[in-house]
Amino acid sequence: MNRFQDKNISVYHFENEILVECPKCRQRAMVTKDEPKSFFSQRTLKCPSCFHSEKGRKESFSVELKCHCSHCAAEINVNIPNVNERKETIAIKCSNCGEIENYRPRNIEQQWKYQRTGKPSDNYFGLPLWLTDNFGGNSFWAFNYDHLEYLKEYILADLREKNGRTHWTMVEKLPDWMKSGKNREKLIKLITELERK
Repeated sequence: MNRFQDKNISVYHFENEILVECPKCRQRAMVTKDEPKSFFSQRTLKCPSCFHSEKGRKESFSVELKCHCSHCAAEINVNIPNVNERKETIAIKCSNCGEIENYRPRNIEQQWKYQRTGKPSDNYFGLPLWLTDNFGGNSFWAFNYDHLEYLKEYILADLREKNGRTHWTMVEKLPDWMKSGKNREKLIKLITELERK
């Protein structure tokens, strides 16, 4: 009989090293915390395939302007995404009268440098996780191979024991489809495929 005893850890226990898809070459890259014990730590992205790296999350803004031309009152609607610095003024040529005028736009801070894909992603750079797959319309994911192994131990277990917890643990928050014995065999097959990735 396979037995699993909860180690009373949360999903954040596995966040020190997160495997992601490199934004440049789409191969496996790693996001690591610069200060492993800090939840708010700056992070570093490194790809061993193309050697792309980034340290920290750089500010990115969406610059928006909604107003009327000061010459002909035509509507002006401008949206410029992924701007690296705040813009106090921008020069806009009116599409109606052709006059160029400086306007003060709104600078909206963008949380993610990379465009979200809809896949599970890391919460710092917003890059798709490497260890993820679809399971019957649900997203199965793990931050790294240790996380994947912990999930595997839980899913394989016939007997799952709590361990005098003081807070909600990661396995207690797992969705029902992952806890269900009827999905065990298919989930283990999926995990085995991800282990080889």
